[in-house]
Amino acid sequence: MKAIKRIFIGIFAISFLAVLVGFYLLPMAFQAKYEGTTIQKRDGTGLMTFVRLPDGDGPFPTLIVRSPYELPHTPLAGMEPMDFSNISDAQLGEVGWKEVTDAGYALVIQHTRGRVGSEGRAADLTDRADGIDLLNWIQQQAWSNGKIGTCGDSIEAILAMILNAENPEGLVASYAQIGTPNLVNQSNLGPGGAVKLESVLPWLGEQAMTADANHFIAMGYGPIERRMARIKMGLKIRNILSDLDHPEHVAAWKHLPLKDYPVFSDVIRGWNSNFEANPNSHASKYFDSSNSKVPTFYVAAWYDVFAPSQLSFFEHAEKDSLNQRLLILNGTHFSPENPAIWPIKPMLPWFDFHLKGKKSALLDLPRVIFPIANEQDEWYGADTWPPHSATLNQWHLDGSGLISQSENKSPQSSSRSYKYDPDNPVPTIGGRNLMISHGPLDQQSIREGQRKDVLSYSSNPLDNSIFIAGHVYGNLTISSDSPDTDFTMKLLDVSADGTATLVTEGILRARFREGLDKEVFMKPEEKYQLKLDLGHIAWRFKSGHKIGVDISSSNFPQWDRNLNTDQALFESTDRQVATNTIHHGELTASFIELPVISNIESLAKLNYKTD
Repeated sequence: MKAIKRIFIGIFAISFLAVLVGFYLLPMAFQAKYEGTTIQKRDGTGLMTFVRLPDGDGPFPTLIVRSPYELPHTPLAGMEPMDFSNISDAQLGEVGWKEVTDAGYALVIQHTRGRVGSEGRAADLTDRADGIDLLNWIQQQAWSNGKIGTCGDSIEAILAMILNAENPEGLVASYAQIGTPNLVNQSNLGPGGAVKLESVLPWLGEQAMTADANHFIAMGYGPIERRMARIKMGLKIRNILSDLDHPEHVAAWKHLPLKDYPVFSDVIRGWNSNFEANPNSHASKYFDSSNSKVPTFYVAAWYDVFAPSQLSFFEHAEKDSLNQRLLILNGTHFSPENPAIWPIKPMLPWFDFHLKGKKSALLDLPRVIFPIANEQDEWYGADTWPPHSATLNQWHLDGSGLISQSENKSPQSSSRSYKYDPDNPVPTIGGRNLMISHGPLDQQSIREGQRKDVLSYSSNPLDNSIFIAGHVYGNLTISSDSPDTDFTMKLLDVSADGTATLVTEGILRARFREGLDKEVFMKPEEKYQLKLDLGHIAWRFKSGHKIGVDISSSNFPQWDRNLNTDQALFESTDRQVATNTIHHGELTASFIELPVISNIESLAKLNYKTD
């Protein structure tokens, strides 16, 4: 997904011009600009592939990247970007990532089906088999020594991870930068079952818009149909991108239902599979890479859209294996494009260790490296994530809006209620987003007092700073007059001037409170216990600041809107206003769990500096 913003700048202009010259401009805009070797897959489909070899006779270890994006790709692991201004389009297949070949690795880049000159339908769930076919082809080449590593950024990392899950012979190690171990079940749909709309809609729309002519041919489109489809998609994308500062006001974001979305669902055959929350669905199983045994170096960023799933995967996978490493960067999805944010360049040392047998390559490199998100260059190393020294502390909410570590022992429950209207959702400001506003932004304008559908809680000013590092959870006792609704929770750092900085956040769709594999509707006014996954963070709440929590039922368009009914998700337009209630007290506790590290000396302080 790394190329999406650059692509969208061009798409916005092209889609506008398409209204004037659409029959001619759009088909040419997405034709392949260069040619590579065509490798036939087991079903006869030819995929465009580029091979770059180091100097020397070989044989060489090989790194592979499978991608839907045109060349040149985003540099990995802090590599310096190359200047392509004097290189013709036809030469793009011959250049790029010189650091890889200079280090003695063959580099193989393959475009996925229906993209940039490759045959077949795009997004057709064939990448596992196609990846294995590529590995087998490489192992038959005279320049290959049979040792292969997968690597990539964003969607390329995702494609690497699902190939890793096949655990094929010859695949020795992997480097996954800013990706997710399950694109459908943990990313397109969050751990609480809501759709990550701000990512799904523009990115899948872009994939449809920029698909190669081969994709449309495989879908049975004739030349005129192909031109018309591109024009319609261009206009739709133009509407989606028309106001990214306030997307909640844009018609394309509000369209219901999400299944069979106009134009896009016609062009992407598997469009509706992105809205299947059940982990047993075909698409979810296809993208699940949890059974990978391949040694992998993961790179995440605190406010990347994939960070929650990537860090949760590492958190659970590492208990079974010691061959995983993790580097967390400060930033968002696109930040790793900037070499200045990297404290180290880990990719080539990782492959040197595994593919070349250089045992010294990883000396003095902690298994887990992370910064404090709200500090400048304060880096730590640990053996695990979360760190062993992190202890979950409960901070309780009460009916007055206070947060404290003292558990409410009152036998009488208190409650606070609000009305959630799907037609007037709380707008997204910051967070782990791909296309819209992202990062730890101020939430003052959408807290209680500014909106009637938000409940705000705050602690007293802290006497001492509090350092947290790990997985944050919210626990709520709730009731509602609707059979289904969402509950959102934000952890905030509130300074003396009222600035309420977003630290981390989560959402849970109430029908999935017992798991994503089943839907259980609520009964009016009956109380339920909810556990919300708020993701991972390392943060220092400074002395004099307050710990804040905001609760509501929407965060749009980061997440799709719950319509508050018992109808099938993403298939209906019927909606109603829900009255939702948060309960407090000894028997109906609501609290947030913070992974507090009381002794920071338990962590290894790292002398890392970024520019």
